[in-house]
Amino acid sequence: MENKIAPFLLFALFFSTHLIFSQSIKLNKVSKEELQEKYYPLDSSANAAIVYKKRRTYYDYNGDTGWTLFTKVKERIKIYNKEGYDWATKRINLYRGGVDEKVSIKGTTYSLINNKVEKSKLKSSAIFNENLNENWSQTKFTMPNLTEGSIVEWEYTIRSTYYGNIDVITFQHKIPVKYIDAEIKIPEFFQFKYIPNYFYPVTVNESKNARTLNFTYRTKKDLNAPGGVGGKTSTYNTDIDIFERVYASVEKNIPALQEEPYTNNIDNYRSQVAFELMAYRPKNDTPKFFNSSWTDVSIGINKSQSFGSQLAKTKHYVDDLTSIIDENDTSNEKIIKAFQFVKNKIKWNGNQNKYTVDGVQKAYENGVGNAAEINLSLVSILRYLNINSSPILVSTRGNGVPLFPTSQGYNYVIAGIEMDNGELILLDATEKYSAPNVLPLRVLNWQGQIIRKDGTSNSVNLFPKKSSTKSIFLNAKIDDQALITGSSRAMYTNLIALNYRNNYNGVSKEDLIGILEKENQNIEISGLRVSNENNIGKSLMHMLAFESESHAEIIGSKIYFSPLLFLSKKENPFKLEKRTYPVDFGAPFEEKYTISINIPDGYSIESKPENEAFALPDDMGLYKFVAILNNNKLQVLSTFQINTAIISPNDYGLLKDFYKKIINKQLEKVVLSKI
Repeated sequence: MENKIAPFLLFALFFSTHLIFSQSIKLNKVSKEELQEKYYPLDSSANAAIVYKKRRTYYDYNGDTGWTLFTKVKERIKIYNKEGYDWATKRINLYRGGVDEKVSIKGTTYSLINNKVEKSKLKSSAIFNENLNENWSQTKFTMPNLTEGSIVEWEYTIRSTYYGNIDVITFQHKIPVKYIDAEIKIPEFFQFKYIPNYFYPVTVNESKNARTLNFTYRTKKDLNAPGGVGGKTSTYNTDIDIFERVYASVEKNIPALQEEPYTNNIDNYRSQVAFELMAYRPKNDTPKFFNSSWTDVSIGINKSQSFGSQLAKTKHYVDDLTSIIDENDTSNEKIIKAFQFVKNKIKWNGNQNKYTVDGVQKAYENGVGNAAEINLSLVSILRYLNINSSPILVSTRGNGVPLFPTSQGYNYVIAGIEMDNGELILLDATEKYSAPNVLPLRVLNWQGQIIRKDGTSNSVNLFPKKSSTKSIFLNAKIDDQALITGSSRAMYTNLIALNYRNNYNGVSKEDLIGILEKENQNIEISGLRVSNENNIGKSLMHMLAFESESHAEIIGSKIYFSPLLFLSKKENPFKLEKRTYPVDFGAPFEEKYTISINIPDGYSIESKPENEAFALPDDMGLYKFVAILNNNKLQVLSTFQINTAIISPNDYGLLKDFYKKIINKQLEKVVLSKI
């Protein structure tokens, strides 16, 4: 299925209930003129464009098999250059269950060869199927015989007996969309929650449509009934008048969704619409309700054999646990020991799942498991130690953000501890280098949902309250040839330390030196020492000796250099005129640089940048710069803070200007002149 709905739901809501629909257009045959087009007229930077997309979703009923959900899609994409070839590959996710969803596909590539339109049909041998996990498979194909300028076109129909699985309607993509026509028809028996997410404004019209359903059903004659002489099956037909809710939209010239740094998952911020099944209400029968409240979700998942039932399994670890836990241990000591015990005992296999596959006992015995098997084991052990622990459902960054009561919107689980003082401690034992309340970036995705054993549930803010810090102490000297030599000591904490350990622990010293030389604007490192690589209770540190010929220059009789040397920021990461989705830093952070630079004999400081401080409103961020001359030494203090993990798109202009001021300040020059 396509991606889940994102946060900032109400940022730009353009939902209407008009009965007048936009006029659909007819798709013409691919022409020479279309194939000769060299660039998209409204965006010359686009590598490809969706020329046409038509989507129809509807239900049919059969007395033997019940409801079947059909989704039919026709799509035409223009490929302008080789960088756009990726858009000739299509992936369709299908639900796996008692009866797997099925898809039928046909496609054609159109190319202009010797001034003639040539067609290349998609062959069935080029369509591949892969099981992603126990719940989903993926059908994938790449269109044949691509050339620059080709147009690819495909049609597919998904047939599903899972009547609640309406795919998201996605209006906006990373390439522009010239025309999209979508229509969803939902019979009155189904109650869906309509979930719009309009960062780029679109209009969806809602109406009602009369429909007659033909019900066909079969009965077998009762042999014991009066006159019963055989087991003959009779077929009956009946018509029933119903209404359908119709959601329809026709949109034109939707711009590409442009991605910048600090975006979380760009798929969260597309203009799109989701439908979540709340209830099935058949006539003259008992209604069936689906996740109408978080209590329903909590009770339901606690009853699951692959979730709640796993928390009661204890026999397989009791003997091992007894050997490491002392009866005099404090609660905090028990938490740390249990956390490390699970990390050491069960290694993560990389699978993100809220449900167990092999179960916690088998994962424990095999020493490997998915996220649920590891973190549910941790919850179970903590409960055994009388620690008030519960699982917390999480949707990882790549999975989107569920906004309404649902278990399907979550794909991951961590452990939570509710302390007597009201503090909530978050733990993820899949990560070798994680610590209490230091979660990996993939988990820092808005809110999770704690699932207690008594059936109660609350939302949980996943963003760290503590800043991650990067502190660098640098001593350097500049000689009269503008050669800079020196040493630095860097300290990292929390998420920054976790990311550093994950990225660089296990990398050879020679390779790490090469990485650091490149990261630090091509300095030359002559010595490197790293401390506390594996000691997550302490700040990670690295110390290096360096020299550089490129961070100071001689012009005439003067020497020029930036006071932060190679630590200065060079480029503003925020370039859009307007950003319609939030800036997501993952966690609050602080970068603090303390620099001491000895200037060469025979020189004095002619000028230096002025001391300055500026801030974002509402304590969102702060920057301070102080440069002091002390004898023949320049001492510089640079402090950069972002105090909130998420910054609204309404404040994007302020943030962009804030970064611009920081960069301008850091690039100002110190000027040395001969005495």
